[in-house]
Amino acid sequence: MTNNHNMVLLMCLCAVAVACAVIIVVLRKRQRVQKRLLKENAHLTQMLNAINESNVLLVFDKFEELTSVSSAFCHLYGFTFDTYVQKVGKTLTDYLKWSGEQHYSRNGGISFVGKSEGKRGRKVWKQVNVNKNCDATGETYFMVSELDITNVKNAEMELQREKKRSDELLLNMLPSDIVAELKKSGKAKPRVYGCASVLFADIKDFTQWSEKLEPTTLIDTLQELFSAFDDVLQQNFIEKIKTIGDAYMCAGGLPMPNHSHPFDIVLAAFGLQNAVRALDEKRARAGGDPWLMRIGIHTGPVVTGVVGKTRTVYDIWGDSVNTASRLESACEPGKINISKSTYDVIKDYFECEYRGKIAAKHKGEIDMYFVNRLKPEYSDDEAGFVPNDSFRAMLSTL
Repeated sequence: MTNNHNMVLLMCLCAVAVACAVIIVVLRKRQRVQKRLLKENAHLTQMLNAINESNVLLVFDKFEELTSVSSAFCHLYGFTFDTYVQKVGKTLTDYLKWSGEQHYSRNGGISFVGKSEGKRGRKVWKQVNVNKNCDATGETYFMVSELDITNVKNAEMELQREKKRSDELLLNMLPSDIVAELKKSGKAKPRVYGCASVLFADIKDFTQWSEKLEPTTLIDTLQELFSAFDDVLQQNFIEKIKTIGDAYMCAGGLPMPNHSHPFDIVLAAFGLQNAVRALDEKRARAGGDPWLMRIGIHTGPVVTGVVGKTRTVYDIWGDSVNTASRLESACEPGKINISKSTYDVIKDYFECEYRGKIAAKHKGEIDMYFVNRLKPEYSDDEAGFVPNDSFRAMLSTL
């Protein structure tokens, strides 16, 4: 009996042990499931919060009258239902006008990017979707959802501002069609021009004069001088090439070829002289000596291209560039010295003075001419610097 009793007791203990083990396993599994459920619930809560924050909802009935506004909408704009109705209105049309949308088809939905004023005057950019729906009874209603895209829109606008600034900087450095070519293909091909007009200008004794100036005064003086020159070039369709110290280089007939460049560049030379005279009057009032500028112009073939890796520049090369430089060096202060090739084109419209054959470094003797003014029949002023309608009519036919 004792043995049987012990056996029964042992079996009971084993059963209890097995039951306990099963209970422990079940409890642990339950804990794992509970943890998983808590994690999933937390994730779902995060998703719902994100949805509530980004999707701002309004509902309009079949008569397009406002019936409800979500709490997210009220939080974003600082409204209650009543204050929204007071400020915006109660109809769907009122909402659309407030959001910047004037057109709406009542036959279907609409999607657009709008802008409204949020709390504390903050501008809110939003992606708006208006959907026409039917409830279980067949009644029509309209649901409006908004996605706050203010940060995205602000980033886009900042990107556009940076792009505009970079484009403006490029256009200050390079011709517009060269910029377009660089943006399209990443490089600009060299171009050969059979005929262009090149101008060099500098101020006599500027180097010696500048040595007496403070650096800031020198830079301010050059800035004022070259800014005035830049304005002249824009008015006469001439392309600025570069400055070296007080030397100023420009060219006509490029990058867009034309037939008027010899006339344009001589008129630009008159403009440069007038700009220096205007600055001389200012210098004279301050007790300064007048500047005397030398200008050299030559018309002939050139090659243009964009060079450099870290500081890309647009430049021109060729014998015509060297000849224009030699003409500037051989010019008398206050004069405009041109080559025979330029003279042959403009001689019927400008009063020119033949100087004879003059030696030029590495060029030998070349024919040079001073351009003094427009001929009276083509001038609109006594000095002969401003062209009249007859001259402009001639230019328009070239």
